[in-house]
Amino acid sequence: MINYKIDYKELYNSLPSGYFCSLPNGTIIDSNNKFIEHTGYARKELIGKKKFVDFLSLGEQIYFENVYSLALKLNGTIEEVNFNFIKKDGTKLPVLVNSVEVKDKEGVHLFTQSAVFNISQRKKYEQELLIAKRKANDLSNELIDVNNKLLCNAELILKQKLQLEEFNQHLENKNRQLSSFAHIASHNLRAPVSNLLILRDFYKESTDLEDKAMLFSKVETVIGHLNETLNELIESVKIQGNKDITHDSILFESVFDKTLVILDAQILGSKAVVTSNFSEIPDIEYPKLYMESIMLNLLSNSIRYRSPDRIAKIHFCTKINNNEIVLIVKDNGLGIDLKKHGHKLFGLNNTFHRHPDSKGVGLFMTKTQIETIGGSITVESEVDKGTTFKIILKKNLS
Repeated sequence: MINYKIDYKELYNSLPSGYFCSLPNGTIIDSNNKFIEHTGYARKELIGKKKFVDFLSLGEQIYFENVYSLALKLNGTIEEVNFNFIKKDGTKLPVLVNSVEVKDKEGVHLFTQSAVFNISQRKKYEQELLIAKRKANDLSNELIDVNNKLLCNAELILKQKLQLEEFNQHLENKNRQLSSFAHIASHNLRAPVSNLLILRDFYKESTDLEDKAMLFSKVETVIGHLNETLNELIESVKIQGNKDITHDSILFESVFDKTLVILDAQILGSKAVVTSNFSEIPDIEYPKLYMESIMLNLLSNSIRYRSPDRIAKIHFCTKINNNEIVLIVKDNGLGIDLKKHGHKLFGLNNTFHRHPDSKGVGLFMTKTQIETIGGSITVESEVDKGTTFKIILKKNLS
C-alpha cells in the first residue's frame, strides 16, 4: 500500500468554508483559517476568548440561545441555519451554520463542531434574480403593449420575449446550482466524516494490532476520498459562471465502489448486502460530483431505513428503457406509504420515519441534481416490502 503523507492540518486550514470547535459553554477553542478570516480577528483574539454568539446581533443572539441551541441539544445536530455574522469591523456576512455535538461513550457533551458557509454570493445571485424577474415582467408587459399596437412586428416581439425568458431561466438555473452546491457541501461531507468518527471509535476500542492496522488503512482511504470530494467541490464552484454544467465520462462501477468505501462502517454495522450490475450500461457522460452525490444519498437512505426484521438487501443496476438510460436502486426496507406521503416525498426537510439520522435533505437534493441535468426520478414503494427508485439520467439516446 502506498503511504501518502497528507498534511491534515493544512487540509483543515485550506477548506473553502469556516470550521470551529467550541466547548459546551460556547467558548471557541479551535478554528481553521477561513473562520478566522470571516471574523476579522487575529487568532489570539479569538481562541479561548470569543463565542459564536459574540458575532451576532441581539435579536439573533436570542434566537441562537432559545431555538438553535435547544434544537442542537435535542437532536445532536442542526443544519442550514442562516445568520448575519458581524465581523470585527462591523460589517455583516450572511452565513449558513451547521453544528454537531460530540459526546463521549456515556453521552456527556464534550464539544461542538460547527461549519460556517459564506453565502454572500448566493444572496447576491438571489437579489439579481429578483431584479431580473421584475425587469423581465416589466419588459414582457411592454412587449405585449407593443404587440397590440404593432401587429406587423409580432414575430420580432415574440423573439425578444423568448430571449428574455431564456435569460430569466438561465438565472434561475444558476440559483439552483448554488443551492445544490451548499447542500452537497454539507451533506456529502457528513457521510465520510461520520465514517471517520465510527472508525476512530473502533480503533480506540480495538486491542489487536492487526485490527488497528486494518482500521487505520480504512481511515486513510476515507480521508483520501474526503480530500477528493473537497477538491471536486472547489472545482464545482468554478463552473457556476458557465451556462452549462460540465459533464464527465464516468464508470458507474467506479462511482459505486467509492460509495461503498465511504459508507463502509455503516454497511458493516447494518450487515447490509449491497450488490450491483452495471453490465447493460457501464458508463455515461454525466457530472461526476452529482452522480457520486446521487449514489451516496440513495445507498445511505436504504441503509438508514432498513427493516429490523430481515437482512437489508440493496441492489444498484442500469437499464435502457424507452431509449433512455435508467439507474435503478432497489431495497427491501421499511418502505413508504405513497398514498399518504407521496406528494411531499422529495420536499426539503420532509421525513417519513422516526429515525434519529433523518434530515429530510437527501431526496430533495437528489431530485434537484437530477432535474438540473434534465432527468427525472420516480419511486415505487410498499410499506414493509421495500422501495425502488428509478432515475432517468439521459433521454433520447441516438
